[in-house]
Amino acid sequence: MRKTFRLTVTTLLLALIFSVSVAAQTIDLYSIMPESFAVPFFEAFTAETGIKINFVRHSAGEVLVRLIAEKNNPRVSMVFGGPADTFAAAVHEGVLESYAPAGVEAIPELYRDSNNYFTGIALNPIVFLTNKGFLKDNNIEAPTSWFDLLNPVYANGLQMADARTSGTGFNRIASIILALGDEDAAFDYMEKMHENVQVYTKSGGGGTVPVATRQATSGVFFLVDSIETARRGYDVEISFPEEGSIVSVEAMALVKNGPNQDLAKQFMDWMVTPEAQSLYAKHGIGFLPARPDATVSELVDVEGALFFNLDLDWAGENRQRVIEKWVDEIVGF
Repeated sequence: MRKTFRLTVTTLLLALIFSVSVAAQTIDLYSIMPESFAVPFFEAFTAETGIKINFVRHSAGEVLVRLIAEKNNPRVSMVFGGPADTFAAAVHEGVLESYAPAGVEAIPELYRDSNNYFTGIALNPIVFLTNKGFLKDNNIEAPTSWFDLLNPVYANGLQMADARTSGTGFNRIASIILALGDEDAAFDYMEKMHENVQVYTKSGGGGTVPVATRQATSGVFFLVDSIETARRGYDVEISFPEEGSIVSVEAMALVKNGPNQDLAKQFMDWMVTPEAQSLYAKHGIGFLPARPDATVSELVDVEGALFFNLDLDWAGENRQRVIEKWVDEIVGF
C-alpha cells in the first residue's frame, strides 16, 4: 500500500512537472487575423522552434474590449493580426508593451509604431466586392467610385462590417473620410449609403459569402477576405474606388505584463523574417507582406488603385469618437 502510494505521488509530480514544462513552451494569444490565415504561421513557427501557440480568435473591437477588461490580469502574451488602428487605440489605453523585434528595420517605419508598441506584419487595402451575376443581370459595371454604391440598384443589397465590432468597419469609415476630404461630407455620404445597406456584419469578412451567393449584391471589405472569396471559386469581382481607400497595416504586439513574453518575443522576431513574410504567397493568402523584399502572392493585383495610409496617431485618438458618431448618426441603434 505504501509503495503504491509513493508510486501515485511520483506519477502525479511527474505529470505536474510535465504540464508546467509544456505551459512554459506555449504562447497564448488573441488573433484578430482569421484562423485560416493565421494558422499557417503558427504551425510553421511551431515546426521550427517547438514552441506551441494557443489562440482565441476575436474581431478587432472585441479584442480591444478584452485587453482593457483584463488590464490588471492579462490572459495572453500578445495580439496577432488586425488593423493597426486597433493597436493605436490599445496604446492609448495602456495595455501594450513596447518591443522592437530583432530585424524590425526591414519593416518600413510607416508600418510600425515609433515607440515600438506594435509592428506591422502585412498590408490590407479596403476594396469593393460585387456579385458578377448581379452585375450582368443589371447590365452595369462593378463599382469604381464610392458614389456608385448610392445607385438605387443596390437598394437593400449592400453588406459591410459593423464598426463597433470590426476593424474593417472603422477602416471603411476612415477611407470615406479621407476619400471625400472632410468628415462632415463623409457622414452625409454614409447617411445616403445606409439606405442601400442590408446589414452590418459582426466580422469584417462576414458579408463576403452572402455577396458571393447573391444573398447580397455588393459590399466594402478588406482585400484579403475578397481574394479568399474569389479563390474559393465564387463568381465575384474585386474593384477599387477611384477616390481612394485606406491600406490598413496588419500588426502584432506584446500585451503589457502578459505571460511568457520571452516566447512571444521569439515569435515576433520570427514574423519579420523574409521566410515568415513570404508565407502569405506560399499559402495563397491575399495580404501584401509588410517587408518589401518578401514574396508577394500572384493573387494580389492592385494595379491602378489609389490608396491612403491611415494616420495612426489620429486613429488612436479618434477611433472611438468616430465609431460612436457613426452609431448615433447613421445606424441609430
